[in-house]
Amino acid sequence: MKRNWLLYLVIFSLALNLGTLGAFAYLRYQDRQTVAGKEAPGPMGLRDLWLALHLDKEQRQTLRKLAPDHRQRVAQLRREMQAKRQELFDLLKGENPDWSVIQAKIKEISAQQGRLEEEVARFLLECKKHLRPEQQAAFISLVERRLCRPGGDGCGPMGGPMGPRWGHGKGRGVGSGPAPPTPPNSP
Repeated sequence: MKRNWLLYLVIFSLALNLGTLGAFAYLRYQDRQTVAGKEAPGPMGLRDLWLALHLDKEQRQTLRKLAPDHRQRVAQLRREMQAKRQELFDLLKGENPDWSVIQAKIKEISAQQGRLEEEVARFLLECKKHLRPEQQAAFISLVERRLCRPGGDGCGPMGGPMGPRWGHGKGRGVGSGPAPPTPPNSP
């Protein structure tokens, strides 16, 4: 009798373990599906933009002329920024990297990122200039949706996807934020 009871206990334990593993695998699969579904959409093509904004033929031609130059400038700025990031990484790999040289390289990368942001803003303003007022509102709405992640709690300099969320949640009141990291070669 004791032997049967032990056999049932082992079978129950196996079933419980298999159920747990199955649930874990299912939840992991669901998480991957959820993440895949929330990926940021790719850049909107001109055709999609035309359809969304109901552009006339003249507007389409104008925007079609603007896009290639913009893409070239953005690609060049990104290549330059990638080269600067590689230079920074090479500095970091060095035996005894000089903190001031690393800081200078970070400032170069930041300036390059600023030039990229300026190019995008310039292009958006140029596009907006060729739109009717109702199209401008729809255009701004499309751009805003592209900039804000789904489920985010607002966009803009302070409430954007990567900005601070001061005042939201436990223990995060307004303040100066964390102290900057101490350079490795400082006293």
